[in-house]
Amino acid sequence: MEKKGTQETVKAPKQMNRLKTKILLFSLIILIFYPVFTYAWECEVTLDGPNVIKKGQTITLSASGTPAGGSYSWSNTPNLVPNGLTAQLTGYKPFSSEYIYVTMTYTSPKGKKCHARKAIWVCICYVKINGPEEFKIGDPPITLTAKGDPSGGTYEWAVTPELVHSGSTAKFTGQEPGSVTIEVTYNPPDDGEPCCGTHTITVLNECAVSISGPSVIGVENHITLTVSGSPEGGTYFWKKLPGLFRGTTSARFTGQEPGDVAIVVFYKPPDGSELCSATHNVTVFGLGLIAGPSCVNSGTTLTRGDFSIVTNPSGFENLVIVRPLSFSTLSQSAEVTVTAYSGTGAGSDEATTTITIVNSNVKTNKGLSFEIPNYVKKPLEIIGLGDKADLSVGTNFENFKKCCVFGAAKSTDGKATVGLSVAAGPFTILGLPLPGLVKKYVTLDVLNVTLSGSGSVEINGKYAACEDKTNWSGSGSLKGGIEIASEVKAKITKYLVIQGKLSGSTGVTETLVVLACKIKVTSNWDGLTAAGEIIIRTKFGDIKPYKVSIDVIKGKKLPVVYIPLPSLK
Repeated sequence: MEKKGTQETVKAPKQMNRLKTKILLFSLIILIFYPVFTYAWECEVTLDGPNVIKKGQTITLSASGTPAGGSYSWSNTPNLVPNGLTAQLTGYKPFSSEYIYVTMTYTSPKGKKCHARKAIWVCICYVKINGPEEFKIGDPPITLTAKGDPSGGTYEWAVTPELVHSGSTAKFTGQEPGSVTIEVTYNPPDDGEPCCGTHTITVLNECAVSISGPSVIGVENHITLTVSGSPEGGTYFWKKLPGLFRGTTSARFTGQEPGDVAIVVFYKPPDGSELCSATHNVTVFGLGLIAGPSCVNSGTTLTRGDFSIVTNPSGFENLVIVRPLSFSTLSQSAEVTVTAYSGTGAGSDEATTTITIVNSNVKTNKGLSFEIPNYVKKPLEIIGLGDKADLSVGTNFENFKKCCVFGAAKSTDGKATVGLSVAAGPFTILGLPLPGLVKKYVTLDVLNVTLSGSGSVEINGKYAACEDKTNWSGSGSLKGGIEIASEVKAKITKYLVIQGKLSGSTGVTETLVVLACKIKVTSNWDGLTAAGEIIIRTKFGDIKPYKVSIDVIKGKKLPVVYIPLPSLK
């Protein structure tokens, strides 16, 4: 359907067949009398486009010439607008024919000319509906009149509610406000091609007004409302209301308190008839509370859906604005206030909650002390060298915070290292009495002692605050060694000590095993004996051998000791 005053061809099955027959006959005529293309010496051109055109319709024609590189010249046909290889033709009714003729002349690069001519059949039919363009509900019916060209044809009105037609006239009575399009088809005489025309009528209510705009607003935010009245040209009157800034065809409303608000406008038609009114209900919501995670890790981005929001009245959580939603800190932890707003207005209703941001990469030292007994020095104390073995404990524990379900909590992780250091010597201690007869001949004035020691034990500790769980682990042994080697001396100068070396060695071990919450300490050492064979030559030349064994340190196994581990919390 086209705009008022324009035409559209309607083809019934029988009429379509007639049209196809005409087009076929016309095409044969063209092929016989007016070839689409013409051959010339070193020149050829074709002219393409539709064979049928309606009055007022615009079609495109195109030409193609060979050899390429020449120029195109279009005939001086009315309503033809050339544009190089193409041209736009708008249909019109020729004076003496049913056809519009278009000729194309092509000039080859060598100056040879050839022509192509095309005959286009013009389909002509016109009909127009005359009558009022507005109808007010309640008024008498309006009369519409159709006029077709060429005259003498018949009219077919499209089925339209409240339209009563007869021949070229029809009466219309609108019942519903809005726009109604009336359509008529005109069948020209002599089986000409039919065409149609349309006419649009605006149906006006006796008095109608409506308010358009949002129906939900947050406290201290505003919305804009617009009104529309019918028939147009009347005057609007807004009912006074707190927060309503009244204009003419629009008003701005700012929500004051949570609840439902009725906004009313009255409309007076331009003819001064009775007022009509419209009501627009708006719900104003405020904020009750917002709750979210108690803590988040630094670098976290949340969404509004991560928070529980309560509005007053309820049901408007999706309209709430929450800021901020991205969280980070360079400290071990920091608190940030998250605010929910009822809108973007400066005075919007608010609700807040506090979130702790945790950066577990930021750690602080935690001082812990471990009392580990030095059992390696026990056997050395027997020979007066207890100060030559030292037991040291080094600690490296750090505190950091973790984000748990219940909130931020401090965790601990680290280790303690127990190490043994021994001064090697050699050291000299007082000798011991010799047993048996050999002591008549020789004496053991001093003992030469050499010490050794090695080993370290690592004790690992971890407190996971989120699980409230402490875990200790580790075990190892610290080992020390004692070696003695001394020479006896003759008591009487007339006696000669041929062989007088006494020697011995032993080891001491201290073992640490970490249990659930304590350290198990065990220690033991073997006996240390200075032994050897002493050979003496007497003043008479006799050789006397003596086997000697002296207990310097007796072996011992100390009782098991349990040492409590310090708290990591």
